Amino acid sequence: MADIRIKKGHDLKLVGKPAKQLGAINHGTIVRLHPVEFPGVKPKLLVQEGDSVKKGSPIFFDKNHPEIMFTSSAGGRVENIVFGERRRIEIVEIAVDDNAEEITFESFAPDELSGLAAEKIISILCSSGLWPTIRRRPFSKIAEPGKPPKSIFISTMSTASFAVDVEIVLEQTPLDIMQAGIDVLQSLTNGAINLVSPKNISNSKLVELSNVQRHTYSGPHPAGNVGVHVAHIDPIKNKDDSIWYISLQDVISIGKLFLTGKVDYKKIITVAGSAVSEKQHYTVNRGTIISQILSNNNLEAGARIISGDVLTGSISNMDNAIGFYHESITVIPNMPKRVFMGWISPGFSKYSLSNTFLSKILPKREQVFTTSMNGSKRAILPIGAIEKVMPLNILPTMLIKSIIANDIETMEQLGIYECDPEDFALCSFSDASKMDITGIIQDGLDFAEAEG
Repeated sequence: MADIRIKKGHDLKLVGKPAKQLGAINHGTIVRLHPVEFPGVKPKLLVQEGDSVKKGSPIFFDKNHPEIMFTSSAGGRVENIVFGERRRIEIVEIAVDDNAEEITFESFAPDELSGLAAEKIISILCSSGLWPTIRRRPFSKIAEPGKPPKSIFISTMSTASFAVDVEIVLEQTPLDIMQAGIDVLQSLTNGAINLVSPKNISNSKLVELSNVQRHTYSGPHPAGNVGVHVAHIDPIKNKDDSIWYISLQDVISIGKLFLTGKVDYKKIITVAGSAVSEKQHYTVNRGTIISQILSNNNLEAGARIISGDVLTGSISNMDNAIGFYHESITVIPNMPKRVFMGWISPGFSKYSLSNTFLSKILPKREQVFTTSMNGSKRAILPIGAIEKVMPLNILPTMLIKSIIANDIETMEQLGIYECDPEDFALCSFSDASKMDITGIIQDGLDFAEAEG
């Protein structure tokens, strides 16, 4: 058991935390799939407009791995298919029919799960649409079914702003369902199943789980990132090394599938941020559009909607579904205006991670964050700001420069295969140069995958 303690990092002090109460939101009249949110997937449609589909019907598959299906979270009729540039599939919209049938799969008793063959488990997960919940490192793409990992990581709770409280998830989930999901995953690797949870968690269910190695973490964000856990427990050494990772909620979905034979598309999310009125946890279906999730909520005029958290989420809108991997919707004021002569102000109310403003000597208070960049792009300033929030054993400034120069040998020496854009989100936030560091890291990973 590892006890991961980090000191480098930062917890954002934001106004708009979600309350620890759970509501339920219906999927509404339509659900949507966004194939573009799965990196590396080349989607091939299995339906056309006007087709009737059941709950759990395959909608498209990955041309690179035809066995991996992406399924509908509700039954009904394919209402609309939107194509982008070069016929890229951007949206598949399904009009929901609550009386539609549901596809079922083989179910198993709890004591049968440990003896299931890996091939059978992979087949069920791929057919049901739950295989994409399992991702791999390096490159943070959907796991490849034919390449077992050296270990699997289960992330229980993020340290990002407004993350789902794992205590709420555990309260809603029987122990046997979590254990079933773990037993299924154990058959997919010869290595360990690493369950990493906050050190201060009070719920005892995680302690009672078997077939896992339990680890704890403490410290500021990104202490809850899987990249930090992997670096401390089972580091990635080169391009051919492989670990898989999955969230606790998706482990629960897998457990329900194998015990009941049905896919449960529900997950717990948070709605939070200073620009939304009702801030709390909700149970929603995958594919539910954001306008349905926020239908009983009041938003500030012109507010920015983010699917995910403020550091790693993506800009979204009312017509999009919540991201497949996202567990929060964040709403913040959209005010990208510059403060007149802000660079010479004493900055008593400025949120700063450096010693530039006097607010550094004052106690950190929760503040309203807007979309303002607080300045324009400028030359790289190597003042150590991004190193202060990087807990990995990485030289971020040198790595960024090697990526910009397309120097693959230096990138590999500096640990590009250990990296993921989410691990550098705080670096982007604290960088005085206003660089899109997460975008640069993604470019580096794409280049390393193609050329390394």
